[in-house]
Amino acid sequence: MIILMIALLIGASTWIMVNKPIKRGLDIQGGSHLVVEAQDVEQKIVDNKVVEEAVTVGPEVMRSAIAVVRQRVDGLGVAEPLIQLKGERQIIVQLPGIGDPQEAVKLIGETAKLDFRRPDTKDPNKWIETGVYGKMLKDARANLRGNADWIIEFEFNTEGARKFGELTTELVGQPLGIFLDGNLISAPRVNSPITGGKGIIEGGFGADEAKTLAIQLKAGQLPVPLKMVENRTVGPTLGQEAIDRSFFAGTIGLGMVLVFMLWYYRIPGIMANLALFLYALFNLAVFKLIPITLTLPGIAGFILSVGMAVDANILIFERTKEELRMGKSIFNAVETGFKRAFSSIFDSNATTLISCAVLYYFGTGLIRGFAVTLAIGVIISMFTAITVTRTVMRVAIRSKKMRNPVLYGVKPRIQKQGA
Repeated sequence: MIILMIALLIGASTWIMVNKPIKRGLDIQGGSHLVVEAQDVEQKIVDNKVVEEAVTVGPEVMRSAIAVVRQRVDGLGVAEPLIQLKGERQIIVQLPGIGDPQEAVKLIGETAKLDFRRPDTKDPNKWIETGVYGKMLKDARANLRGNADWIIEFEFNTEGARKFGELTTELVGQPLGIFLDGNLISAPRVNSPITGGKGIIEGGFGADEAKTLAIQLKAGQLPVPLKMVENRTVGPTLGQEAIDRSFFAGTIGLGMVLVFMLWYYRIPGIMANLALFLYALFNLAVFKLIPITLTLPGIAGFILSVGMAVDANILIFERTKEELRMGKSIFNAVETGFKRAFSSIFDSNATTLISCAVLYYFGTGLIRGFAVTLAIGVIISMFTAITVTRTVMRVAIRSKKMRNPVLYGVKPRIQKQGA
């Protein structure tokens, strides 16, 4: 039963390895690195009415700004972005795979304050704010009308639908100004009251422009303007070089481990090497299945967990050799060796998992990636050491040729004459 389960895992892992790519982080595949800084907002008064309250940047404002930025980035479909607070006013945004910095700036930096205004009867070039804002939107999406005419369909919440219905009722036969960040983007004529809370925005948008604006509107406007402080593109060349070096170092280290295990432990060493190969296969398959975004610290966590996987096998084999030296049969030595080694393996791995949990809880970005990959490696290493190695050894010792203690690195006991 266990052999069948291992065979199924090998088949599933192989299929995943072939058919699913590993997601790569900013330090490996390149992308955009942005740092934006929140700006205070002054009170705005128009016609003796407060149309915009003053906002001072503080912890609550920054939490709200980060939430909006995160929703915008999620709408863009970026894999594993890094979004974190820097100091009291700045936000770091790393977008793997986004090579166009202007696209990232437009998505992150614009406030996306949408409001609907009525024309001023005294001055045709002036628009009056109505109190109907984009923050009342419940949904927004880009859609193609005709062959190349992109529009944005929107839907208000209950309060917005009521106010928008009242506004369009008053403006029948007049234009309705649609402003984004204070700029007029469209002024459609209101032919009839719009009471359903739904409408469209026209403005001669292109496909990318319409999709970006829809993401911004759906995520909501930023509580305060964000000023771009740093904007740079990280190229994939450095990442590829780092991957090549890491792969080379990992290959050399793994090769030395395999040779040592084979030379020192002989038959058990072969079994450990097989378990180590399966460990690497299962680990990488889990990375692709979850999926885990692979970064350089993540690669370091994986390589470190390889050492822990070998360490578990060493504990088991040393315990087994001790039992063989005491004169026990190969069957009893193997079973006792696994039982006695289990507590040491469990304790060491449990403490490592606790460390990973602490790193993940208090860390951010790359530190969390290291903690996750190391934790996954530790859990899988326990499975391969306790289940795979044990199963292979049980199968091997069924053969009489595999029961010689010499094959396990133990010299045969020589009884003295007369003893």
